[in-house]
Amino acid sequence: MATLIIASISDRAGKTALAAALAVKMGSENTPVALGKAYSVGTADDADAATFASLLPENPAVSGAIADIASKISGISKSSGGSKVVIIEGSSDVQFNLELAEATDGLILLVARYGEGISGAARKYGSRLAGVIINALPRYRGEDVEGTFAADIETAGTKLLGTIPDDRRMVAPKLGQVAEFLGGRFLSGEDQSDRLIENFLIGGMVLDWGPFYFASRQNTGVIVRGDRPDIQLAAIQTDTTRALILTKGVPPVEYVMYEAAQAGVPL
Repeated sequence: MATLIIASISDRAGKTALAAALAVKMGSENTPVALGKAYSVGTADDADAATFASLLPENPAVSGAIADIASKISGISKSSGGSKVVIIEGSSDVQFNLELAEATDGLILLVARYGEGISGAARKYGSRLAGVIINALPRYRGEDVEGTFAADIETAGTKLLGTIPDDRRMVAPKLGQVAEFLGGRFLSGEDQSDRLIENFLIGGMVLDWGPFYFASRQNTGVIVRGDRPDIQLAAIQTDTTRALILTKGVPPVEYVMYEAAQAGVPL
């Protein structure tokens, strides 16, 4: 039985999503898999661990402290028809992950962001490191990663297994969250507060070419003064505009309110 530990260099690097994706993918291919999360002794039940259990409700759950996980894996390995693969979300702490790997005889998969000190981490993990995945890779860094970076980490004793491109939808706030953070209020379209805002554009002096400017990004929240109906209308006419964020405390004119309602653009 193989045990794979998903580790990272920093927090919020994508360990939970990667562990869940791998487990669900293997499960869909009829590979018996157990999924769980490791946490320190005395830590309260983890929300991610509960999510893992709900993803594969018929499969063994292996969340808990290191000793508990090792015991659960031992029990699974002795049962007939048990899981062939165990995937455990580790942490960003090297020593913790190494202790987990030793206790479970597992290999470590390091998920990291572009620019983090991956070569140094690879040397610390040594033979326990199975490889590296770069998450949230910026659009124009692919050639660099597959060339110089891959060679550098190979020198450090490991290899690049793959990359996951940056996707702004993964970090995009909802429109309602933006309004709450700014202390703003909806003038219209509050029923669309669950819309994701992937990009923000400032409505400056863009008059005639405004629609071209506002169309340069997808799913945008356009920040514009409340007393600039010309710019507001240019933004509303663009299919990629998801909301207008009006500043200066000035409400828009009635015609803008009408056009925004017709286009389904919240204010």
